[in-house]
Parts: sequence; C-alpha cells; structure tokens
Amino acid sequence: MLRNVFTRGMLAAALLLAPTLASAGSNASAAGSAIKVTLDGKSVPMNAQPRIVNNYTLVPYASIVSALGGKATWNASAKTVTVASKDVNVTLTVGMKKAVVNNASQSLDAAPAIVNGAMFVPLRFISETFGKWVSYSKPDATIALRSELTVTTSSGPVTLKKKPSRIATLTSSDTEIIYALGGSVVGRPTALGAVNPPQAASVPEIGSTHGILFEKLAAVKPDLVIASPALQAQKATIQALGTQVIFNSHNTYADIQASVRLYGKILGKETKAGQLIEGMDAKVSGLVKPAAAPTTLIVYGAPGSFVVALPTSYPGNFLELAGGKNAAAGFPKMDGMPQYAELSLERIVAANPDLILLITHGDAAEVKASFKKQFESNPAWKSLGAVKNDRFDVLPSDLFAANPGLRAPEAISMINKILLEVK
Repeated sequence: MLRNVFTRGMLAAALLLAPTLASAGSNASAAGSAIKVTLDGKSVPMNAQPRIVNNYTLVPYASIVSALGGKATWNASAKTVTVASKDVNVTLTVGMKKAVVNNASQSLDAAPAIVNGAMFVPLRFISETFGKWVSYSKPDATIALRSELTVTTSSGPVTLKKKPSRIATLTSSDTEIIYALGGSVVGRPTALGAVNPPQAASVPEIGSTHGILFEKLAAVKPDLVIASPALQAQKATIQALGTQVIFNSHNTYADIQASVRLYGKILGKETKAGQLIEGMDAKVSGLVKPAAAPTTLIVYGAPGSFVVALPTSYPGNFLELAGGKNAAAGFPKMDGMPQYAELSLERIVAANPDLILLITHGDAAEVKASFKKQFESNPAWKSLGAVKNDRFDVLPSDLFAANPGLRAPEAISMINKILLEVK
C-alpha cells in the first residue's frame, strides 16, 4: 500500500516512500523548483526543497504535517517526530524502516532522513496515513494530494472522503482482490471452506452478502466496508459505525476486472491492477476452444433448491468464454435472482444439452445422484444427449460455489477442459 513507482521522466525517479538514510549522501539530490506539491489543487508551501533520494520523495516534516492539519513534535535526543491528528498518531524515527501508527508497528519501504540538519519524511507514507490519495503529474512535475476520490461502482458513483487503511469485505472474491493488490483487510466474510488468500484466515469474520454481524464489524473498526448491492438497505447502519461504505458486485469476467480496477484506484494501486488484469487475460486468451460449442446446462444448488445459470451469471459467462453454448440462454430469469432461472424439465428437454455441469456447496456425489433421480422417471429426460452419454460433471466448489474473482481464469480453464472432452 505504500509503494507506487513513478514514471521515469524528467526526474529520472519515482514517487514513493522515503529511502533509508541517516543523512544526505551522494545519492541524494535536491529536487529544487522541479517538484511542486499540492493539496486539493492548492500549493503546499515547503520550508525546504523536496528531495529525491534513491527514487523516493522526501519533504520536511513540519511543512507537510501542517498542510495535512496535524501537529508534529520533534524529539532531538531520540531523533523521532510524532505526528498527530484527531484520529491518527504516527511516530517516525530517523534511519528506521518502521513507524508506529496508532500504537501498531508498520513497516516502511524506506526510512526518514536528516538532510542538512533538518528531518525529512516520506511524502507518500505520511500523506496516505492521513487519508490522502497521492498522484504524480509528469508534465508539470506536480505531486497532487487529494482529500476525496470519486469512483464508479456497480451501483453507481461514490465519493470517498478518506483513503482507507482498514478495509472490511463481505465476499471472498473482494478479499482476494484486495490482498492481490498489496492491501489487507481487518474483517472478512464467513468462510464455508478454505480461506483465500491464506493470510486472511486469522482475520475476524463479519458476515456475508446475506447479512452483516454488526457487533463484529464495529469491533474491527473499519474505515471502508465493501458490501454487496443487496445490502444497500443497511447503508445507514453501516455508516453509523463511522465508516465509509461502497456497494459493488461482479457477475461476469468483465465485471471482475472492473472491480480490480476500482479497488486498485481506491488503494492507489492502478499499475498493479493493470498487471493483474493482463495476467488474467493472458491465461484466458490462450485457451483452445472446441470446434463446435457443446450445448451445456449449468445447475447450481442443492437437492430441492436447484436453479439454472443464465449467461449473465458468473458460471454462465465463464461457460461462454470457455467455448460452450448455454442451454438456458432463453430461459426466463428469476425475480429475486436475475442471473438464474428456475429448473424446468420441459425447458431442459427442449434445449437438449450435450453436457450438464453441477455446482454445489454440498457433497458432490450426493448432489449429482439427487439431481439425476429428480428426473430419471420421466421418459423425456432419458432422451437427452447428456443423459444418454452420462455427461454429468460436478465443478469444484472452491472455484464455482462462490464467485472466484481473480481465479476466474482457472474456473474458465476447468470448463474449457471439460468441453473439449465432449465428442
């Protein structure tokens, strides 16, 4: 979260955290008037010139702290500066790659430095700790700090008033995306299986897309909650905890990539987001699709509650990207679940699928047997190509029982492999 490389250009450097230095050396250079710092469009006066050291930008602590609305206390004997505001307290030590933020130790990519008798601090770190977004404009060599950021979610535009440092998520795919971008979460959804990524396993569970455990959410003190649009009725209750909230979801491969870009923008990790998306596309574009797309029915659920995935659902979208044809493309959507249709034997018989894929949270063998038993007494059922050739496959729950997010290429590859086996 603290590192975002500058584009090489007239500064021949990058804007990030301060490098480790006890004093300025041969690798330190004054940026002079080449670098300008602004906060919400207004120039931030500096009592000493910003400096570029080892590709990092350093600024005098008094200037930046004053601009951010905090107060700084310098301890000459300990060579530390303590920076405080209403809800942030930070201690930085010259030559140390660790800071103490609200009594918690936090690693730095580089340390504060003494330059010509004055203490300089990492601009990006101190600005982001105070909830600002940091960006660099190469043409005019301006480092822009922003107090607000407007983003577009699946539910529409939202203006955030503070760059988050304590994020809570309510879907596993959102959790994985945040970690892949270099962030972390303080609250995560209740797990039905293995937690991804594994480093989030110890994070407290705070609910799911179906409901929030508000006492647990309050206990982790988030400054941003990422929730499903289905929970918009809870907006006021969430905000009453003193946190920001966005309502976002992703049903298709393109939606997932939009979420990666969204969270990358919020975290200040746009470059990393682009790299993740390129990696996803590289895996999907390399798939060899079947010459004739097998007509495929995707059934999701458990005995007594089966539904059929439409092309607008993530399994249905993955099927088409894998080279299959959705047998349920013309089925009417359900009112409460518009990405799915009710299971209808008449419609299935009319579609005559070559292949049936099952998704379930439960025991795969049991669900498969239950599904087949539900219709096998009907003569029309036995006439289906998938039934006559016993082309039933249960998709792995870790990739399909919930939206896999960044692991979508794995899910698409799994379906593609099955499709290629259909003769």
